[in-house]
Parts: sequence; structure tokens; C-alpha cells
Amino acid sequence: MNLGRYFTSLQGGDYHVYPDGRVLMSGAHVLSDSIRGFEGLYSLIWFSNGGYLDTTRTHRLCNGVIYAIEEQPDGKFLCTGTMTTYEGQPVSRVFRVEADGTLDPSFVAEVQALGEAREYFMLPDGRILIGGTLRLNGSDQVRSLIRLHGDGSLDHSFNLLDFEATFTPSQIPFVTSILELSPDRYIITGVFDKINGQDRGGIAMIDSSGVLVEDVFDGMGCGAYDFVFSSGSTTYKYISGITPSNDGGYFIYGGYHGYDDGSTNDTTQRMVSKLYGLSVGVEDPSAPSTATLRMYPNPASTYVVFEVDQAGAASELVLRDALGAIVRSWQWPEGRERFEVSLNGLAAGTYFALLPGTPP
Repeated sequence: MNLGRYFTSLQGGDYHVYPDGRVLMSGAHVLSDSIRGFEGLYSLIWFSNGGYLDTTRTHRLCNGVIYAIEEQPDGKFLCTGTMTTYEGQPVSRVFRVEADGTLDPSFVAEVQALGEAREYFMLPDGRILIGGTLRLNGSDQVRSLIRLHGDGSLDHSFNLLDFEATFTPSQIPFVTSILELSPDRYIITGVFDKINGQDRGGIAMIDSSGVLVEDVFDGMGCGAYDFVFSSGSTTYKYISGITPSNDGGYFIYGGYHGYDDGSTNDTTQRMVSKLYGLSVGVEDPSAPSTATLRMYPNPASTYVVFEVDQAGAASELVLRDALGAIVRSWQWPEGRERFEVSLNGLAAGTYFALLPGTPP
């Protein structure tokens, strides 16, 4: 990108790649396109799929830096950063723009011009879960996780949890990732070690109303370590994110020393750990499964039959795509060894079926 004569990178931000390879980049970067009138610092900049400045687009500017962008299903983008105005118009620390970058006046977030969003999660009904360091209008208290309606107004039905980061006195807690397990269960990770006074070492589970639950992650989680500089030491303790693996497990990653899931305390864990399901801290390849999940036909197009060799209690059968996102879920009936489901409306591709107590 810097090889082009119109663009010079400066303050990094985020980027979005379109299906045709074009790129939208945020941040604060220098444009020198006097022919089209784009000179100075710009915060939303479009590039061709070859990495050159897209001279057909209107690049956008603000009085700060746009650090993160998130595309919505309708093509609009949520933005956050260190600005108070965008294209000369006042905005909060969370605002929304149209697909072409013009400000969307229908979205007004009740967030002060302090702090920033670090994670967005779009719900099917248009509401938005936002993690970060957020101060709501009329309050000086920092909130790490909030939910907004589609117009930016605060969703008062969502419980506001109290996060703490007690391992470093000056650290402000914040949420860095949100992973949906089901419509009523979300895993959150971030820089915190307590939620509502309960130990949660960088990872926790909440329900859809924002209530802390104890299905898993109800202990110390990750442990802190000191990174020593010449002028002193800085304590790190956080889990940046959690990513499903193709075998039904999960990877967590961040800055930590040791991981304790409440049943297994592995002090050798560093930076990246593999969770086997959601109950142990380190994968145990020798651990036997309680049942075997089979399916036919495979490949399938209209329906598929799942079978287990041991019928158990009612549980949720989940179908994930190749990126780990949940695309379908069904309630497996109690005592049933055979369960048939429809695949109508499901796009062609590779999927993974997960049932508690069985390997994927």
C-alpha cells in the first residue's frame, strides 16, 4: 500500500476485506491525492484488490483515530476510536456509518467520549453486544460489557456486570471477545480477574440477559505474570480470545502464566492453551468418550441421521461451520439413540456436529 504515490501509513487501526478483495482500512493515515482533493489525515480509506488507493471512493476523516470497525449484515459499519467528530459532525465513541462511509444519523450510542469499544457481537434481532472500556452518558463508571438496541440506545434489560482487574492497581478491566455457544450462553474473555466479586481469571460465561453463570469458567482461570522492564515491572493477566477448533475443543490465547479451569490446574500453560470441550484446561487424548456419535448419509444434502451407541439425558446437538460459528442447533431428546434432522436452507460446505459426551 505504501508503494502507491497517494497513501502513507501512519496510525494503525482495523481493516475489512470485501469478497472481491478490496480493503477498507481504518486508523489515521496520510493521503496525498491533490487531484481528487484528499490531502491530510484520513480514518476510513478504501483500497483496490491490488493494494492501491481506490480513487473512485470518498475517503473519510475525523478528528482522531478510528481503531476498530465491524461490518453489520446490512453493509453498514460500526466504528470506535478516539474521536469526537466525524466528517465535521459530533459523534460518540461508538457510531455507525453507511456502506459508503457517510454518517448514519439514525444510530446514536449512549456512550461518552471516553474509552472505546474493543469487541462487537451482532445479535439476530439487531441488538449489539459491545465489550471494551465504556462510560455511559451521565455516569463516570467504566463498563466492560453493554448491550445496545439497533438505534444505539442502551438496552436496560441487559444486566450490567461489575468487572475488576485487581492484579494491577491502575488497570481498567475490559472485555476483548464474545463467543456465542447457544442463544442463551456466551463466553467472554478479557482483562479482568473478578466479576461481581467472584473469581474469573480472564474468562467467564454469561446468559443472554447478562447474568454471570457457573456452567464453566467459575474459578481463577488464567494467572498473572510480571514482565520486567528496566524501570520496573508490568503485570499481565488476560485472555484475548477463544476460538473453536475442528475437533470440538477450544483454543484460548492471551498473556498469562498457568491456567486453572476449576478441575485442572496446569501451571505450565503460557499464552496459548487447548481446552478439551469446556471442562478441562489441557487436552487429554487418552480420556475416553462416554458415547460415539455417527451420522449418515455423509455427504448429505436434505437430511442427516445421527446415532449414538449410548442414549443419555436430553442435550443440545450443535452444527458449526468450518470457521467454528454455530449455524444450527437441535435439542436431542432424552433416551433417544437415533435423531433425524433437516438440512433445508443450509449452504453447501463442511460442517462439524458436536454433542456433549461424544467426540466430534
